[in-house]
Amino acid sequence: MKVWKNTEKASILPVLAGLMVSISFIFVAGCTGNPPGSVELHLDGTKWTLTEYVHDGLPRQILPGTTVTLFFTDEGSIGGSAGCNSYFGSYELEGTRISIGSIGQTLMACMEPGVMEQEYLYLSLLSDVVSVTAGSDTLSFQDSRGTTILSFDRMVPHEPEPLVGTNWTLASLHTEDAVSSVISGTTITAVFDDEGRVAGSAGCNRYFGPYTLEGDSLSIGELGTTRMYCPGPGIMEQEAGYLDTLSKAAGFMIEGSRMSLVNANGRTLLTFTAES
Repeated sequence: MKVWKNTEKASILPVLAGLMVSISFIFVAGCTGNPPGSVELHLDGTKWTLTEYVHDGLPRQILPGTTVTLFFTDEGSIGGSAGCNSYFGSYELEGTRISIGSIGQTLMACMEPGVMEQEYLYLSLLSDVVSVTAGSDTLSFQDSRGTTILSFDRMVPHEPEPLVGTNWTLASLHTEDAVSSVISGTTITAVFDDEGRVAGSAGCNRYFGPYTLEGDSLSIGELGTTRMYCPGPGIMEQEAGYLDTLSKAAGFMIEGSRMSLVNANGRTLLTFTAES
């Protein structure tokens, strides 16, 4: 369960002064603390879907059946799906200049043709970004030459899957400083029923126990498991870590088909996807 990190730091491109635009919540001109006539972009809390990227100087469309997303949080962080793996990192924004810090990602492998190559190119292009242009429904990143290298559309919200009754499959485990994917060949699941019970596979053994739900607050009681032993490298350690982390859940968040369990401080512990 390794985490790959790209340590390249984006360079900085000077911003053209004198631009005054106001579009939705993205643009706010003339804010206190900014030079007169400058433009301040507000990206925190916005979510985008990649539509096009540049490779070998030519625009390329996203592979059919894949989705690449970009989320800006309100803590100077970015994250999303690179088409196969989840990724995460930091960013700094000054006017229309943007600097994206080191990017980490989970290390799953997707076998569909071209998916991993597209993912690699997308994450590499993020490190080349130095400026951003935003509209009400579009977002684009430019490199140091002013060439648009990544283009996004605003994400259309989907009705979230319900916590109860959905078959959730673990996508990633979060620790203080890393995000890890599930060991290849193992599957970890969770199903919350309408009688206050949660059950699933911890990667080797089945587990089960009670849970209490109040709004978006969630607490999970003492868990029981079967007693099998799986000999693969790291499987039993992964199982123990998952069950221990599950017991620390204090709440949940669902966005479309993605569900995260968080602790009492709101830090993400486990991320799941809904299985049809």
